[in-house]
Amino acid sequence: MSLVVKSHRPLVSRMLWLLGILAMLIAGWSLFDYGRYLAGYDSAEMEHERGILLDLKMELEHEIDQLREEKALLERASQIERQAYAELDATLKVLQEEILELKEELAFYRGIVSPRDASSGLQLQTFKIEPNGQSNNYRYKVVLTQVLKNDRLATGRVKLFIDGLHNGVEPVTLELKDVSEKQIKELSYRFKYFQSLDGDLALPAQFKPLRITLQITPSSRKQGGIEKTIEWTRQEKEINVGNEEETKTDSAD
Repeated sequence: MSLVVKSHRPLVSRMLWLLGILAMLIAGWSLFDYGRYLAGYDSAEMEHERGILLDLKMELEHEIDQLREEKALLERASQIERQAYAELDATLKVLQEEILELKEELAFYRGIVSPRDASSGLQLQTFKIEPNGQSNNYRYKVVLTQVLKNDRLATGRVKLFIDGLHNGVEPVTLELKDVSEKQIKELSYRFKYFQSLDGDLALPAQFKPLRITLQITPSSRKQGGIEKTIEWTRQEKEINVGNEEETKTDSAD
């Protein structure tokens, strides 16, 4: 019986296996690349086009960044412009209000110093009603004057009447006591040259005002009274009577 001795080298076997697998991968990739070449695919050309596309991508990204910066600048400029216009608009409104106030003051003093009818004595200089910011609430202002050369004291009373519809159908006349917070029946005046009377009115929720009448009754029988009626619609934001012709009435105690 003969004994056969075989050498065992596991490392060499593994290397041979790895080399065989690597050769198969290389051969497979070569066949794959050759197949693409036969199909018209050129690796070098594709790589060149890829480089061109990458450059184009970088240019577009750079352009996008520039456009974003330009957009931010334009938005900021637009915001500044809007703010400037808003400030200018607010300034114009303030100036317009000041001009209106000056015109009213001028008309007021003209009515005292040189009225249209110097012999008329008592005059209704201003009758104004405007919303005060609350629903169905209004602020009224009545300014009475008489000429400067008249040194006598003017005294009397002022009444307000508001004609309208309740629930849209029922005619109703409200007096000052019905719509004033302190239920004032009438206003009293006492002055030598001028006096301003003002207050707040709160109309009922279901009441639609149609007209408002102001009655001024002097205490002296020698002076004639004044009555003024103004049409009032819901579309009107302000009712203002300056130096308009008012109706003179005979005085009554």
